[in-house]
Amino acid sequence: MPDFKIEIRARLAELSLSPVREVEIVEELSQHLEDEYERALSCGTSEEEARQQVLEQLNAPDLLQRELKHVERRGPENQIELGAEGKINVLADLQQDLRYSLRTLAKNPAFTSIAIVALALGIGANSAIFSVVDAVLLRPLPFKKPEQLVTLWENATHLGFPKNTPSPANFLDWQKQASAFTGMAAMVERSFNLTGVGEPERLDGRRVSANLFELLGVPAVLGRTFVPDDDRSGTHAILLSYSLWQRRFGSDPSVIGRALTLNGESHTVIGIMPRFVQLPGFANRNDQLWVPIAFPAEEASQPGNHFLEVIARLKPGITLKQAQAEMETIAARLAQQYPDYNTRIGAVVVPLHEEVVGDIKPALLILLGAVGFVLLIACANVANLLLARAAVR
Repeated sequence: MPDFKIEIRARLAELSLSPVREVEIVEELSQHLEDEYERALSCGTSEEEARQQVLEQLNAPDLLQRELKHVERRGPENQIELGAEGKINVLADLQQDLRYSLRTLAKNPAFTSIAIVALALGIGANSAIFSVVDAVLLRPLPFKKPEQLVTLWENATHLGFPKNTPSPANFLDWQKQASAFTGMAAMVERSFNLTGVGEPERLDGRRVSANLFELLGVPAVLGRTFVPDDDRSGTHAILLSYSLWQRRFGSDPSVIGRALTLNGESHTVIGIMPRFVQLPGFANRNDQLWVPIAFPAEEASQPGNHFLEVIARLKPGITLKQAQAEMETIAARLAQQYPDYNTRIGAVVVPLHEEVVGDIKPALLILLGAVGFVLLIACANVANLLLARAAVR
């Protein structure tokens, strides 16, 4: 392609323009002439004829005047002023800048591709990691006033378990003696065999205290949740997950009050829980149903059985430090009362959000910093490409 910049500079020499303005004008006019040259070639014109046609346009008396209006920048006397009218045409300038940018990018496809790929990788990685950080670290848990929710553990550091699962006996004593909480609930994971309704199926679920869903602020979408009477041994009530209700029962509301067979025993459906409800726990389980924990006498009377997960809600105005102090006092009292099981066994109060996030928080923050650094590198590379291109110009 002919170099039209030489011809343009020759015609601009007598205008004594500043170097910066001359570069802008030469770039704008050369791109315009190159477009006209390509258009002439696409119409079947020979290269020499196309070149002559473009030069004839350049020699037209009004071309320079018309194109100079497009690229001429306002001087200091016409700076943008808030509230001023007629000082500057922002939309026209924006249109000119966009046209100039698109022509520049189209003229250098290799540079454009490299810049887009570099920025896309940096921005894409940051967007992906930030979405994870937002969901895990920044977004509050989907429960009522989640900042008040805590988990309770036994402290058996001398045995290598700084956070040990409590026993039913200790949980019941904690529930009776603690005054720092509006409520305390226990749960334990369990699998169930569902029979008598289509194909037999093994489902993940939990035994939970009757007050658990009330404690979390999660009501049933159909029917009701557990009440204290359901927590008595021998009461066979059951709550179904929304997905199980849809999949096995076709979202039939008449399932409420229906008897289902779980592990060979009849249970009555009393409610359907909201879509996507997920209780915190050890494993990332997709619970399909819940039954009352209903401690049998042998479980409640054996302080040596440790298998519960305990959630509590702090009373308004009670701090984590105050709750921890009270639980340590209760643990010391139980150690004296049950020396065979509770000697040197303390209690630990941990915010629920911290428990859910666990050890992944430092890793996510490091990963977020790493991808942020990658974005900075991508921006620096694009900036260097622009500087190198400007130096060549």
